[in-house]
Amino acid sequence: MRKSYVTIYDLQMRKVAYLENAFAIGYETPLNALWTARFSLPANDPKNVECQPLRFVEIFDGDERVDLFRILPNTARRSSDGQTITYECEHVLATLIDDVLFQYHQIGNLGVYTRDVLAYILSKQTVQRWALGTVAFARQFEYSWENENLLGALFSVPKPFAEEYMWTWDTSSYPWTLNLVEPPAGVQAYIRYGVNLRGIEKTVDPTDLCTRLYCLGYGEGVNQLTIAEVNGGKPYLDADTQAQYGIISRIFVDRRFESAETLKARGEALLNELKHPRIS
Repeated sequence: MRKSYVTIYDLQMRKVAYLENAFAIGYETPLNALWTARFSLPANDPKNVECQPLRFVEIFDGDERVDLFRILPNTARRSSDGQTITYECEHVLATLIDDVLFQYHQIGNLGVYTRDVLAYILSKQTVQRWALGTVAFARQFEYSWENENLLGALFSVPKPFAEEYMWTWDTSSYPWTLNLVEPPAGVQAYIRYGVNLRGIEKTVDPTDLCTRLYCLGYGEGVNQLTIAEVNGGKPYLDADTQAQYGIISRIFVDRRFESAETLKARGEALLNELKHPRIS
């Protein structure tokens, strides 16, 4: 039977403890979102003292390294019988939340590519924990942020892309490396009913269905940015599913967009997500 295990590092990435008694180790690894993890220790384990907030946690699932996390502040929970302490963790990508783009920042447009934008954001780290690795896209969109944390700014960069994208990283060496790549096209794993699948539930949710999307950016009232100037005079985008679902209109507003081209690209990507009922 494979055994999961946990190692604790201090803020300088020096190993301080190996938690041989850790149990109830779990983790969630959603695509393009912040991963989370948790583990428990017996309340009388002397190594609880090493599980301090914001220290780094390396989690293994058997021989497979899951990734590197950090302990969240004020989330250690003691069981009702006082026998167990559970620690909640977040992926070290969250270290980018600790730094901000103070006041107003604008970058992009012709001649400034996706890699340049990402490098600009990462250059604002107080401690250069993250370096930029592979960037598989070379768009020239314009971006602006005001008092935004670095992770929020990074995650906003591929939002206007019409193509699918995937954030990946390597935390096995330091500084850690961040990549923005295309998702793999091949099969990554198989689920076999009766072997590693116990059941499945399919939900079709038409709540957010949209086949016509009006896009608004920077400004107010009649002076608010639309996409009309780059969209044949129309302030809206139409989906190719109108014949199937009819015209269902929604309004997308994001005042961070000051470029009609970038606003349109974001609208196209968003409409592509909303033009069919959400299936989970």
